[in-house]
Amino acid sequence: MSEETQFPKKWDKIIRELPEFKESADAASPDDLKKIIVLSEGNIFTIEKAKQNDTKLAATKDLMSEYSAPYKDAMKVQMAKIKYALFLLESKGQDIGDKE
Repeated sequence: MSEETQFPKKWDKIIRELPEFKESADAASPDDLKKIIVLSEGNIFTIEKAKQNDTKLAATKDLMSEYSAPYKDAMKVQMAKIKYALFLLESKGQDIGDKE
């Protein structure tokens, strides 16, 4: 049962923009590929740490939370109304599930 594995399109789009890396990785030995993974994981750690220490980003996130709160709250109220109406329909014997 042999099924060809395909690289996910989401990541392939990025890799196509890195032709030198792709060529190097395609020719790499298993040990070299493991080194690439470890190095990349280290880079991710460094990037995440820098992101956490970015005060402008944190301030922007705080502003986004503050400004979007009324919209989120309004959406939650509407969703609660829908859920409650569905609950009541079901309790009155109405089928609310997928009929397809």
